[in-house]
Amino acid sequence: MPNTAPLAADLSEPTQCNCAALRQASRRLTKFYDAALAPTGLGINQYSILSRLNRHGPKSIQDLAALLAMDRSTLGHLLRPLEKRNLVRLTITPADKRRRVLVLTAEGQDLIAQAQPLWAAAQARFESAFGGDNALTLRAVLRQVETAELSEAPSNTTSSDQF
Repeated sequence: MPNTAPLAADLSEPTQCNCAALRQASRRLTKFYDAALAPTGLGINQYSILSRLNRHGPKSIQDLAALLAMDRSTLGHLLRPLEKRNLVRLTITPADKRRRVLVLTAEGQDLIAQAQPLWAAAQARFESAFGGDNALTLRAVLRQVETAELSEAPSNTTSSDQF
């Protein structure tokens, strides 16, 4: 049964760290979706890449990283196995020979077609367990977190003040 105790008002309490709570939930959901997608050999991060390319068409690495809210080095790390499996290909655009874009291959399209129902089933299981309205609210709040104007932490804190 989930802990429904009120949160402590003491913000120095580690359980009050918004980032830690979000990362912990993210790790749990990542495991859940990774397990659902396991028959395809994809993890949720790789599925997200293929899904976005399938939906939005060819993208530069920079544009895809922005679309996924991911840094380019992390995206590059996730792309290597997809390229080795011939699921995506980096190609030069005909209009501008200096520009390279990621393209979903036919194999990638086939795999995303196999993975999509597995993802949809995981999504339905999550919403059933969490509640459809709660899931909708969660996504709305997470979009607000993603787009909030946050600057770096003030430099007047010491390392012992950090969690």
